[in-house]
Amino acid sequence: MRRFKRFKSCAAIVAALTAIAPQTAHAEPVAQAGTAYYVDAAAGNDSASGLDSTRAWRTLARVNSTTFQPGDRILLRAGGRWTGQLWPKGSGTAATPITIDRYGTGAAPRVDGAGQVADAVRLSNQQFWTIRGLEVTNQAPATGTPGQNLKDLRGIHVTGDRGGRLEGFVVDGVHVHDVTGEVNWISGDTAGNKPGINFKMGWDRSKKTGGIVFDTGVPNPAAPPSTPTTLHGITVQNSVIANTSFAGIVVKQYTGDLPGAVATGWGTRTKADDPKFAPHTNVFIRGNHISHPNTEYGCNGMYITNVRHAVIERNVVNRTGTSGIETYFADDVTIQFNEVSETKQRAGGADSNGIDPDKGTTKQVVQYNYTHDNGDGILLCQFVFGDVVVRYNVIARNTRYQIYLHSDKAARASVYNNTIYNTRSNYAIYGYGSSLQSTYDITNNVVYSTVANAAITTSPTVRYRNNLYGGATLPVPGDDTSAVRGDPLFVASLGQGTGTPQSGPRLDLAYALKVRSGSPAINTGTQISNPGSRDFAGTPLYQGKPDIGAFES
Repeated sequence: MRRFKRFKSCAAIVAALTAIAPQTAHAEPVAQAGTAYYVDAAAGNDSASGLDSTRAWRTLARVNSTTFQPGDRILLRAGGRWTGQLWPKGSGTAATPITIDRYGTGAAPRVDGAGQVADAVRLSNQQFWTIRGLEVTNQAPATGTPGQNLKDLRGIHVTGDRGGRLEGFVVDGVHVHDVTGEVNWISGDTAGNKPGINFKMGWDRSKKTGGIVFDTGVPNPAAPPSTPTTLHGITVQNSVIANTSFAGIVVKQYTGDLPGAVATGWGTRTKADDPKFAPHTNVFIRGNHISHPNTEYGCNGMYITNVRHAVIERNVVNRTGTSGIETYFADDVTIQFNEVSETKQRAGGADSNGIDPDKGTTKQVVQYNYTHDNGDGILLCQFVFGDVVVRYNVIARNTRYQIYLHSDKAARASVYNNTIYNTRSNYAIYGYGSSLQSTYDITNNVVYSTVANAAITTSPTVRYRNNLYGGATLPVPGDDTSAVRGDPLFVASLGQGTGTPQSGPRLDLAYALKVRSGSPAINTGTQISNPGSRDFAGTPLYQGKPDIGAFES
């Protein structure tokens, strides 16, 4: 928990910083500081002042032509519907951000890009904005050919390309849905291309469509500025994101691999201390509900890349594709208290995991999550290099691998005090190829399987210690000389169910896998250095010998 407290301190530092000079554009008229402007799609008049609900503006064009000042509020009438793009101009300050919100009673005001604009709501080279209480969609009309209507589309898009630091972005309590973004993969085989799905697109052209996207670029790829544009202080919270492709939430940096581009290396990372790496910092994603149940193109719930100092917590990610929560080229990220379920392969993607610290990820902590009924529970896909701690999670009923070891030999992972509950797969812990040259320490975990002889991969660099193996007969690794065998004595059978936008993560459902008095898991673990302060359910950790598994009795 010390890591989380440090993030809060970083956020306080960001909030105290002063603003870069506001963007100047579209000069008429200029709003005054601290002014509220009202917009009414049914009864407004663009010739009015906009200064109260009886003199409201009418159109997005009127809003977009205004340069707002710090402290201003843009208030859209509840129940109103607008088609097109909302792109107000100007910047706030740390103390006085500009806010987009709603007024009146009724349904959230709706901004619909209708597939006619790349971004339904856009901010570019601006900073210190709060977007709250909107409904946003950007769906191109369907055609007779599946995927033909997928385009370079986003719901809410925050971006910049002029170099320097842009700060202070809050997206709070929005409902973003039905964005028909194209699915562009970094690599793969172009023989698999289909309408709306493209392989081997490289870094800058891939994985940047969907519900809420934060990214940066350059005005001219052939002549990039010497300084990258970076985003600092991003918060996405309390929002519902559904049926958006490629992803629900994306954070991404430019790196310069387009055809004809000059490479900058800002977004890719060749080593942990790569001097070219220019990540976005202080990213908080919390309390959101992300799902893609009604589109075959909805892949990642979250694709959080090119970040340093991030917390992803208390989100529900359900029925997405490829990966529920994926980090990539990222440093110092804590993923905690999330529920991720029913991830499946989609749109040509190879994976179907709940949580994945992927390529070039360092100082990743994955803790207190309930990941269930996915293809893979947790995928450790640390290509090139990486380090991760996976602790006090409940990993249950995943159909392929509960934990998938798939890293390069320069990576390392410490996997301890998790409860692994397998009822559907012939594999409990699985790895192959070069991943078996990585260093994995797998300690104090309950590995329970109702499937007999569910495989547990071994190699000289996969080190098992003090795990409990229970349920049907399991192949206990030979190097686990302190293994505990027996029934863990769970308090109840693990039921079905997942969190809703109203309930949030149903972590309590996993409490069925607490252990009863007399369990061989109690007081039989080995001590771990710096294990954190609590178990999955919030119980303070041991003073002496710990229990095995995600719950401390």
